[in-house]
Amino acid sequence: MKQRNRIDLIKELSANVPPVRPKNGISLAIIFWFFSSWVYVIALSLYLGPLREGALEALITSPQFAFESSIGFISGALFCIIAFQESIPGLRHKWLIYLSYFSAILWISCYVVGLSFPALEPSMLGKRAHCVLEAYLYSIPPLMSGYFLIYRRYPLNSLRAGIFLGISAGMLPALFMQISCMYDPRHILTHHIGPAVVAVVVGAILGIVFKKKVTNLRWNIMSGVK
Repeated sequence: MKQRNRIDLIKELSANVPPVRPKNGISLAIIFWFFSSWVYVIALSLYLGPLREGALEALITSPQFAFESSIGFISGALFCIIAFQESIPGLRHKWLIYLSYFSAILWISCYVVGLSFPALEPSMLGKRAHCVLEAYLYSIPPLMSGYFLIYRRYPLNSLRAGIFLGISAGMLPALFMQISCMYDPRHILTHHIGPAVVAVVVGAILGIVFKKKVTNLRWNIMSGVK
């Protein structure tokens, strides 16, 4: 089919079509993925080792530690939302994307500031010998399962969806390592947040690999309608 015919087909299908709400919203998918991913991370982390002594108490006694942990959690949730929104045409909000970027920058800035003014006294207490490898083990399976959920909804921009979900998945271990591994801002930046870059790259690769498949599938559906 020629390019001109494709454009005519799209115009024909979209002409005089009133806007409707999607039958299957993304709220359930977001809640399911985010909740199940945290269950997976927490369960596996506790299986591999105990929490750092006094870490939970520090969330109450240190406002700075609680703040940087809360900002990270909120940022991870925001990136999860905008990743799944890529599967609903017209649902993506620019202000939400900007807010997600801002929260991530603020979160990382907390540890950059912490190099000089740490929330807790840096120490080797609770250090996990293979925390970098654990970070990959915690983030990649949720990333794969989450992208499968998004792919089933035929995202309009599969690359962007993969990157956003990669950021969210990469934050999972980085956040839980706050209470399960040693606290040292330098160590956090290199061994906890650093591995998140790999999750983002994997998400981008998934987006590139499945982009053509999503495009072909969407086109086959439109052609079938005609």
